[in-house]
Amino acid sequence: MALFGVQAQGDGSGGGMGSGKSVRVMGLLWALALPGAVQAQVAEKVTIHRDAIGVPHVFADTSAAVMFGAGYALAQDRLAAMELQRRGAAGRRAEILGASAIAGDKTARDRRLPDAELLRMYQAIPAEHQAMMQAYVDGINRAVAEVLADPEHKTPLEFIRWGIRPTPWTLLDYLRYVASVPGGRDAHEIANLAFLNAMIKRHGERVGRQIFNDVVPVSDPDSPTVIAAGEDLAPARPVPVDRPVSLRAGGVDLSASPAPPAPAEPPKGASRCLVIGPQKSVSGRVLMLEATADGPEIHLRGGGFDQAGFSFNAYGPPFMGRGVQHGWLLTSGVAQANSVFAEKLNPKNRYQYWFKGAWRDMERRSETILVKGAAPVTHEVARTVHGPVIQWDSANNVAFSHSFAMRGREIDNWVGIVEMGRARSIDEFEAKGVNRMGWNLGICYGGADGQIGFWEAGTLPKLPAGVDPRLPIPGTGDHEWTGFLTPAEQPHVRNPKQGYLHAWNSKATSWSPEGTEARIGAAFRTWAGNSLAASGRAITLLDMRAFNAAIFSALGASDRTQAQPAFFAPFFRAAMESSSDPEVREAGALMLSFNGYYEDRDADQRYDNAGLTLFRQWLTVAPAMIFGDSIGDWWSRVDEDRYLRYQTSLLLRALQGDKAGAPLAFDWFHGRDRTRLLADSIKATVEQLRPAFPGKAMADWKRPIFWKYYDPAAQRPDRPVLPDDPDPPRLSAVLKLGPVMAPHNGGEGWVGLMEIDSAHPAIYSVVDAGGQNLFIDPQGRGNPHLTDQTMMHESNELKKIEMKPEDVRAGAVSTQVLDYVPAKP
Repeated sequence: MALFGVQAQGDGSGGGMGSGKSVRVMGLLWALALPGAVQAQVAEKVTIHRDAIGVPHVFADTSAAVMFGAGYALAQDRLAAMELQRRGAAGRRAEILGASAIAGDKTARDRRLPDAELLRMYQAIPAEHQAMMQAYVDGINRAVAEVLADPEHKTPLEFIRWGIRPTPWTLLDYLRYVASVPGGRDAHEIANLAFLNAMIKRHGERVGRQIFNDVVPVSDPDSPTVIAAGEDLAPARPVPVDRPVSLRAGGVDLSASPAPPAPAEPPKGASRCLVIGPQKSVSGRVLMLEATADGPEIHLRGGGFDQAGFSFNAYGPPFMGRGVQHGWLLTSGVAQANSVFAEKLNPKNRYQYWFKGAWRDMERRSETILVKGAAPVTHEVARTVHGPVIQWDSANNVAFSHSFAMRGREIDNWVGIVEMGRARSIDEFEAKGVNRMGWNLGICYGGADGQIGFWEAGTLPKLPAGVDPRLPIPGTGDHEWTGFLTPAEQPHVRNPKQGYLHAWNSKATSWSPEGTEARIGAAFRTWAGNSLAASGRAITLLDMRAFNAAIFSALGASDRTQAQPAFFAPFFRAAMESSSDPEVREAGALMLSFNGYYEDRDADQRYDNAGLTLFRQWLTVAPAMIFGDSIGDWWSRVDEDRYLRYQTSLLLRALQGDKAGAPLAFDWFHGRDRTRLLADSIKATVEQLRPAFPGKAMADWKRPIFWKYYDPAAQRPDRPVLPDDPDPPRLSAVLKLGPVMAPHNGGEGWVGLMEIDSAHPAIYSVVDAGGQNLFIDPQGRGNPHLTDQTMMHESNELKKIEMKPEDVRAGAVSTQVLDYVPAKP
């Protein structure tokens, strides 16, 4: 089972909700799953093989039957996680989690689409996809019925702790969840506005805007892009430029903006794909690597499906992975896919806003959020023509609403995901999959025919002239979007000359704006993957696995302020040469000896290089010394609620001076000698670190490795956590059913690796959640696959998921046969 030195263990039982060789579940359970359903068609057979690591392989003759099996198998594995997803989409997590979930529930209720709108979207997709979605829900309910028939053995422990029973899903439950999935919904324009106003208040209009443009550039020409210069197949568009837009445009006064709203949840991101074209691989075949958020795995075969990969806990079809003739990988996009509009309110009625020459009433409703262990909370939902109101500034008669460009295409996204997996050529992949997506994603492709490609997909609006994409747009009706980019106008490339593609929530092309979703810059985290892929030697699948370990250890997924010291090498050397202080020269040399990778090769639980300790500290000391006098801590605070962070690239631009692609306009050094100040920052770094290493030579200032804690109660001061990278508790760890902590490898969740060879289709992967099946029974006993991948993930070891039917059957540890009878509409 294990290509890379790991023999998969476990009995493939699939947990406590139905398992064993050739088990047939019929009759009463089916009636329980679909109360009132009319069985009007001949039953279709659905076979679910589980391999030695618990991954389900669902075989059936029709696409609906396959999706029925998918719903059943995934509910067996992760019914509790699916319940959280269902409640998250409906804004009902506080009912079972308590007050900590109230903020998230409010956001969910603001964004939740009307049921009638969801049903209209559902009815507009092809009939085959409608049947697949309904069948998936039916499959979930088949599993729920089994739990309800034997609650003492099959109820996931989480439900007991929450004080609820599993309940059947409705189609609307599923549609709400599918519509809620797309990311890229942050609203950083308000944070940008708060920063701009703070700078104008402190420095005046002209200087305040200079500072804003330096710290939050609309475009940094030194930012690495997925698509190399000159290879974007979309027509060239103007590179965004700073516009001195009035903060009183359109009759909306934004010169006294409130503080931005706190995010309901910590910012999330991740997802990187690395695709190696045939000219750079030893085998002459495409190699593909992905690391992303975590979720269960599944293999679907039949009805046009033959694909294996990763899915979200309640999503269903593989979200990314491979078919027989191709692979596809996704990253969250950072294009300008949404906008915040500033609504001018009626001073006499805060629920009226000015739009196209008249006052309009907001859509309003009042909702009650039930809270476990506390009193209910009343939440007011208000909408304008642009979208939900996300913040009020009643003192200035302004409300901020959030407009989503993909509105109306949320269910199309599901169709696009399915068709990307079922595609039989790169043209079909683009036409039926990529072009169906409303969600802004970076999509990577690799085919058995040797073709590779990348698309910046989704519904991308065209902003009107005279607005600043970094700031809220006046919502009075005279600054509306002017349309959307067509698929041909969106950044995309096929078979790039460099022979590889590397995307990690990256800027797609030079004309993509920054400063709102994107915070890139020259020191962006793709440096490690790009340097590995661009190397002259031919690359093997095992090399790709090693690349993943290296990229993990660069910490770009877990600490987005980190970079390679080589970016700063000229400035360190100049400071060392100019200084007579031996500690400055020693510290500078140590930092230059650090390659940017957090490594503990001698396994002494300390990182090997003292330069790492110094460089990490210097990245906070130097910007505070350079920027602090002028803007306080805004150099870091402006990024606090963002996933991608710019402060290291900002520091680099300051040191580059006129040699930067976009030289800073404000005089941050105030006449101070740049090299001398840099030497002083190195000295200050040494002084700050010295107390932590009493009596030790600087070369021995090796910091303890970072740890991740699956049980927060297990935290130890000698095993520090990586700041700003919390790991959510795992019930398996709290119950001591698996590891409670592990060394932090710096990586993301699911890892998938593949070589696109039609004759030998397989995927090599590992899940970060611990295992495929997260079922813990009411007595607190785990299943064999609860944590069998935990340490595999920490050590970058991958299992093999077979796809050829004969190999699947030969390796099956359990087989289950179901009857699928579609309900009569």
